[in-house]
Amino acid sequence: MGGAAIQEISFRQFVGERRLLERRAPLDGALELTARCNLACGHCYLNRPAGDAGEAARELSLAEIERTIDGVAEAGCLHLLITGGEPLLRSDFPAVYLHALRRGLLVTVFTNGTLLTDEIADLFASHRPFGVEITVYGATSATCELITRVPRSHEACLAGIERLVTRGIPLKLKTMALAGNHGEVGAMRDLALRLGLPFRHDGLVNARLLQNGGGHHIHQLPPERVVELDLEDPERVRSFRRFAAEQDLAAGTERTGDRPLYDCGAGRALFTIDPYGTLHACGLVRRNGVDIRGGGFAQAWGERLPELLSCRRSRPSPCRACGIAALCGSCAGASELEHGDPEAPVAVFCRVAHLRAHAVGAGLPGHRADASCCLGAAC
Repeated sequence: MGGAAIQEISFRQFVGERRLLERRAPLDGALELTARCNLACGHCYLNRPAGDAGEAARELSLAEIERTIDGVAEAGCLHLLITGGEPLLRSDFPAVYLHALRRGLLVTVFTNGTLLTDEIADLFASHRPFGVEITVYGATSATCELITRVPRSHEACLAGIERLVTRGIPLKLKTMALAGNHGEVGAMRDLALRLGLPFRHDGLVNARLLQNGGGHHIHQLPPERVVELDLEDPERVRSFRRFAAEQDLAAGTERTGDRPLYDCGAGRALFTIDPYGTLHACGLVRRNGVDIRGGGFAQAWGERLPELLSCRRSRPSPCRACGIAALCGSCAGASELEHGDPEAPVAVFCRVAHLRAHAVGAGLPGHRADASCCLGAAC
């Protein structure tokens, strides 16, 4: 068994033994340093232009970020994801990163890799992160630049990856499988394998968070192609079968229809803090956020977020009692982004879930591969 698997099991045991979920301990947080990015991907749900001075002026200062990290650590957080936008756009990234480490947090960094200089790589080598994840957008320059719309972004990303690999930094590669790059997902996986790195892909495109364009649907693959890519990845297939077994899908067990609207770890163990100092239950749920600059993180977490978590599903929906939800990329947050309605199914996600269930032998009675069983009732 690999070290990552041992870490995962140990973490789950630690959480379970101390009943941290029941106690609503804020174990796992994301800190968005900026919504700006140096790439211009049309599918991305959070990427303001890098040179947007007004956007930069709205972001938390370094002092405010450090106070936020202090509050997060004092409230019991264990793992902090530093993300964006592109977090390396902030010149004070090293100071933020080191402060999080000094507070004893396990820090992961999400980046597109194009701004990973020798100085940043040396920082990671001398003060090691829990992990770094780099998103690659193609196996060739032409495909990568089709997605990022920035010249030489492929070469810059590969150079960033090489800097971390040569220093032995714990690194994972990932991609979004899109209409413009899905033919190279296998080649991107092969690149990761050659470098000895884990790789994963995601074929489900969320609606854009920022009201600066939209158009994400043109990047979304058809459900059949999403599942074809799933089946090309043996580890992904194993994980789906494992999810199916854990949720008793094959036995035909449907989940109860009396469910909270937000029924995952969001706001219970997970949280997101946006670049402007607002605490959210997760990165997709941006309504009813709480400003933490006044009362601090602990007050916002303990007194305000529970209001959101008390919301229940209010009307009949196939999602209320879906037995294949473990294979679905939809949730109240994704639905809210897509429709402005957290209870409305995201049709393409629903279709993918049904195809996945049948592909891995976890189809339930009444659930058809074409999802007409659920979408027909909802639409």
